[in-house]
Amino acid sequence: MNAQSMAAILLYMAVILHLVGMSGWVVPKLSQSIELATLAFMLTALIALRKKKRKTKRRPRKPPAEVEVMLDQAQEGEAGK
Repeated sequence: MNAQSMAAILLYMAVILHLVGMSGWVVPKLSQSIELATLAFMLTALIALRKKKRKTKRRPRKPPAEVEVMLDQAQEGEAGK
């Protein structure tokens, strides 16, 4: 089951609980627990939809052109010895 279908199911359950709570069929003592369950379903759906952040890999920086020129000169100097 993917995250979107799970979140949809949780939201449907939250809506049904909310409608049952507002309909008046519930004993007043249970109304707060139904509201908390509705909130829990909604928060769980948000957590299910949250995407994980991927760390970007740092690429090695390309050295400036002057460094390449200096390396070439150093290598030529070593070869001339």
